[in-house]
Amino acid sequence: MPIFCGPGASTLVGQKGTKERYVQGQWIGDINGQVEGTLRVELERRCDVVSGNAYLFYAPQYRIPGFTFSIRMPDVAPHRAEVVTTYCYPDGGIMSPEDRIRAESFLTENFGEPPVPEKFIVTFAENQDGSLKLDWSGGTRSGSHTISASIASGESHLSRRPDLNNWDDFRQWSIEQNPRRYIFRGQTNPFKLTTTFHRTWRSDLNRWILDDVRRLYGAIVDKVSFPLHLGNLEHNAVIWSILQHHGYPTPLLDWSFSPFVSAFFAFYPTKLDSDCRPRIFIFDKAAWEESYGRQAFIVDAAPPQLVTIENMAVGNPRYTPQQALAAVSNVTDIEAFIRKREQADGKCYLEVCDLSAAEGPRILRELELMGITFGSLFPGLDGICKDLKDRLFAEPGQVCERFISS
Repeated sequence: MPIFCGPGASTLVGQKGTKERYVQGQWIGDINGQVEGTLRVELERRCDVVSGNAYLFYAPQYRIPGFTFSIRMPDVAPHRAEVVTTYCYPDGGIMSPEDRIRAESFLTENFGEPPVPEKFIVTFAENQDGSLKLDWSGGTRSGSHTISASIASGESHLSRRPDLNNWDDFRQWSIEQNPRRYIFRGQTNPFKLTTTFHRTWRSDLNRWILDDVRRLYGAIVDKVSFPLHLGNLEHNAVIWSILQHHGYPTPLLDWSFSPFVSAFFAFYPTKLDSDCRPRIFIFDKAAWEESYGRQAFIVDAAPPQLVTIENMAVGNPRYTPQQALAAVSNVTDIEAFIRKREQADGKCYLEVCDLSAAEGPRILRELELMGITFGSLFPGLDGICKDLKDRLFAEPGQVCERFISS
């Protein structure tokens, strides 16, 4: 029985935008055929063309090669594309021709035939309920799958830890933890965790790596003193981090080892009369790496992943003061991805602490006494000027709120 197309082989959950852009976004789902795995589809709509990539990877215990397929089709119904199979290593990365020959031999010996045709046709069609139907055929095989659409944006579904009800609770809990076990992320509102890349309309990470990063590398390479080389994973992480910290969308999500730096980012723009609902995400990095190891990251041709990386502080003076690190991910809805792993592992990796905006003035006052200010976290003239602006141009009422105990 073909691994790719067994009965009930796949159910996908995708990100859906507006009705007229239904073939744009990311879809991730399980494969429940002869062996288990995941399928990820990333499509972008540009002018009259829809293009992107699909990635099929099996559960690690099988050690079966993964597959990737480049998709390009006219933005005219029926949306149909011929795709060519490219073999990947089980953990990610494109297979060499020699390894592909060995992999095909292994698959034929163990399963009777390669699980995916060398070439096949896929047709995409929208149903009345907004779901997406995929019909495919290749050689003597064919299949059909209906993909349910969902929206990854919006608010987090996490509930706050019941024992962290206020700033005093959070501060006391934080100082009692082993340093560097947890990492933290502060947000002014409880939106879902998603990278800056996945917050945009784009979803094709392969195109981002091959096009955007190469262009931007040429623009920044002479701005840093340390020689950086594309293709070196550690250097790639540094390049991406520089882009991230200067406002360019990347598949990185910023975190900090410091709960107090994260609290600053949760409260800094918040005012007492605002609608903000500050949240601090708490991720058990040690437990995650105990389950999944310290992985190298291959973002595009790889299984769904979340990998934490600690970069060299090259070309990024903000990195050290913010005690920063990043999580790289090829998944739009990171929270749902972690939740699924928690259910499978019987562990808790991600929690949240929700605090009141009314505590903001007191918290920012305490953080300033700790040396955590905009100027300290963003070294340079921009940070200095912003710090002084906050102090010297604050409304009189805000000055009282900030510096006078209630």
